[in-house]
Amino acid sequence: MPIYEFKCEKCKIVFEVLQKFSDPDPLCGCGSEVKKMISLNSFRLKGDGWFKDGYSRRKENG
Repeated sequence: MPIYEFKCEKCKIVFEVLQKFSDPDPLCGCGSEVKKMISLNSFRLKGDGWFKDGYSRRKENG
């Protein structure tokens, strides 16, 4: 599950929540609604197969 960042517009607190995409947005501790923030992610392909198995340059026939 991804970690989402939320910001309360009333008290300006920023917090993170581990939740499914389909889960409703949480409420702030003050009871106000929050906005989901756009944040960076760190997606990295590790292990065998990503580059050498189909994602490298195509070999020319010849």
